[in-house]
Amino acid sequence: MRIAMLCLLCAGVAAAEIHHNPGSTTPLPFDKYIHAVSEADSPVQQVYIKAKDGLYIAAAIRKPKGEGRHPAFIMFHGAPGGRGMEQLAGWSRGDTGGPVWERFLQEGFVVAVADYRGGNMNLVSSPSTNGSVTSIDDGLAVIDYVKSLPYVDPDRLNLYGVSLGGNLVMNLVSRVPVRSAVLGAPAAIWFLGLNLPPGPRGPDTFKDVKPDPEISRKNIEPIRTPILILVGTADSLLPVTVLLHDALAAAGKSVRMEVYEHGYHDFCLGPQGQKRPDLPQGEALFDSALDALEKSVAFVKANSK
Repeated sequence: MRIAMLCLLCAGVAAAEIHHNPGSTTPLPFDKYIHAVSEADSPVQQVYIKAKDGLYIAAAIRKPKGEGRHPAFIMFHGAPGGRGMEQLAGWSRGDTGGPVWERFLQEGFVVAVADYRGGNMNLVSSPSTNGSVTSIDDGLAVIDYVKSLPYVDPDRLNLYGVSLGGNLVMNLVSRVPVRSAVLGAPAAIWFLGLNLPPGPRGPDTFKDVKPDPEISRKNIEPIRTPILILVGTADSLLPVTVLLHDALAAAGKSVRMEVYEHGYHDFCLGPQGQKRPDLPQGEALFDSALDALEKSVAFVKANSK
């Protein structure tokens, strides 16, 4: 039913490229996918990056073996901002069971797992109108830092943002061209200028929301980066993801969306060590997450040559 509705939503969008994928709800063991790269070969570098206003942003960085300059892959997590170094370092090692971070390391990418400031999401998730510093400024500082590393090829930078991190990545590619961007269930609420209904949020919160046409146009017009979007049918943000895809496609941008049956919010990363009372099984690694990872690797590598 939800796939059929999605097809109707996308009908008539000339540049749309949406693929529908199956997916089970059977958890898979994740042990063989994590701790795949020895810290003896790729130690976690814990760095603090100075932001525009002097705040220091945490990032955990691992580089692949070998000399020379490598392509880079910056990951921005979901809400809330301000996770701290311990969480970032654990993700970079795959400690929670998610395979994404180490897989890109295995593929020869420098992998930076970056934080950004927390606080009122309505204030920090959009460009400032009063001179205040936002998470967008933090993301730009992280990009500049990673590009300056002596073992990074600054011309082969890629971004990955999940949930609120997807909103951040969209704002970043609107300002800085990179080789590719992958978005996992992007909460592009502020990027599109969505007006949310009042009251508590539920499964249908985003069902009938509409973008602000001027905010969307202004943010989308400068984008030159190829974008891959991943989302599951069990994600309440699916309507927002469709709106983002369709707005990018209508503007002639390079965008592809992969939709996975039964995929929960953030399913593409697998277990992140978060408490998820909304999930009967908690966070789990599904076959759809592994398929999405393969498609992400292929997409990023193709754009990083």
